[in-house]
Amino acid sequence: MASDFSRLMKQDFSDLEAAAKAWRGLSTTMDTLTDRHRRQVTGPLHASWKGDDADAALFYLEDVESRIGVVETEAMAVAEVLDTTKSWMEAAQTDLRNTVRRAEADHFEVDAYGTITDPTTAGLPHQDPDARQIIADRGTLMGQYRADIDAALADARKASDDGARALAELDGDILTDPTSHDASAESAQDVKNAMKAIGVQGPQIPEDDPKAAAEWWKALSPEERQTYTTLYPKEVGATDGLPSDVRDDANRTALTQELNLIQEGNWDEGFPGDTDETVNRRLNNLEVLNDQLEKADGAPKGKELYLLGYDSKDDGRAIVAMGNPDTAAHTGILVPGTNTNMDAVPGQITRIGKLQSSAEQQSDGESVAMITWLGYDAPEASMTDFDSVGGTGRAEDGAPDLRQFVAGTHAAHDGSPSHTTVIGHSYGSTVVGAAASGGPGLGADDVMVVGSPGMTVDHASDLQMDPEHVWIGGAKDDAVINHASDLTLGRDPMLADFGGNNFEVDTHGHSGYWDDGSDSLANQGAVIAGKQPTEVPKEGSDVPPEAQIVPGL
Repeated sequence: MASDFSRLMKQDFSDLEAAAKAWRGLSTTMDTLTDRHRRQVTGPLHASWKGDDADAALFYLEDVESRIGVVETEAMAVAEVLDTTKSWMEAAQTDLRNTVRRAEADHFEVDAYGTITDPTTAGLPHQDPDARQIIADRGTLMGQYRADIDAALADARKASDDGARALAELDGDILTDPTSHDASAESAQDVKNAMKAIGVQGPQIPEDDPKAAAEWWKALSPEERQTYTTLYPKEVGATDGLPSDVRDDANRTALTQELNLIQEGNWDEGFPGDTDETVNRRLNNLEVLNDQLEKADGAPKGKELYLLGYDSKDDGRAIVAMGNPDTAAHTGILVPGTNTNMDAVPGQITRIGKLQSSAEQQSDGESVAMITWLGYDAPEASMTDFDSVGGTGRAEDGAPDLRQFVAGTHAAHDGSPSHTTVIGHSYGSTVVGAAASGGPGLGADDVMVVGSPGMTVDHASDLQMDPEHVWIGGAKDDAVINHASDLTLGRDPMLADFGGNNFEVDTHGHSGYWDDGSDSLANQGAVIAGKQPTEVPKEGSDVPPEAQIVPGL
């Protein structure tokens, strides 16, 4: 029987390489099937099939889709384990071969079992002091070579054992249990355990720097990109600057895993310390968001949804694009205002759909993508908590994240000419103002606000951009403008001394700005498409009244 030494010296790792390639190919195929199943099967059915029979069938089909996703994840994990094991084994083999080469260069002999002998000292007289010194020196050197050989063999054994332990975590048993519907969550835990066993750490993504993150992603091989997206979906999905389709794929995987975890009652694993109440809020947030994504799975090109970020905690956060902002000639980013939580996301998606259609009608055939950015903790209109809605704290907290997100859309764009408009409604305009006036600015081509109680500044010039590209719209009977602007959140942007441009609004109230067929909607679409809206004269300015806090923005 060949010794470990002999096997490692001669081992060919091409079989491990071929196996890893095959498993990675299986994962990629499953990724393609998941996308096809979602867009061609469950997506169209969600949109057209209703009733108890539909619910039962869709439950089954979605379970099938989930299990396809599990195969994708676990197959990629197997490939990563095999690749990592191969790398560690090759490193151990290189160390072993180099040690033997050095030993033989020093005239030692190494047999097939790794035993080292020194023929050069065989005839030396042991009674001669010089000879004894030579023998001692050679013995010390031989001992070092023996230690190096033992270390290389130990490294190889550890790599093999670690690989075996990691593969044992990926035995696929969750796919054979027809009663289990948390396969995605369990698969995610299996992958985490396997990566820990093999000593693999997560991707070292540049933090808080979308441009650096984009460059990091571009430098990866296609195999590395697919590996990170599949095995580390939360980290990849949350990174501004990465491609939108990649973030969407990763975030949908993470959402499914999180949803499965809670639905099967295993939430202690993912959210230790959460109460029943907070977990139920998470579950509601995830279900609302997932339902919206599923309803749009069969949407035509340009109307498909991209999940660019989410958080199930508390009121929930969601960043959803309609159309691909990486390739769009025009991108609009809508920041919603007070009382916006995950339950309001369906309405926000309806709004960006209207804005996209309005802009497309005026864009001369150029593509338009719209994004709803609920990436901050929107305040609540409360009679007992005036500070959240009447103060700038929530806006200032969300401003850096909005700046980084906008920078990420620029970094991820394909390089063709692009035009970006950031729109703020209600308190969302306060967030937009805080983002534009702080740090390096917002980096948008145009900024537009509707129903604004204030943008944290007194003049459009404070927004670090040309005031001619600042657009303000307000309904005459908007209670927020009439009763809350010019108080604690900054100067009323509708007034003349604020600067910027006012556009025609013919709708009513605080939430009618997107009424179908309205001039308000058409003018917002014009700005998003880089066109001139219908302007109206700005109003005169009065000395602002004594500051007071008014709830209900």
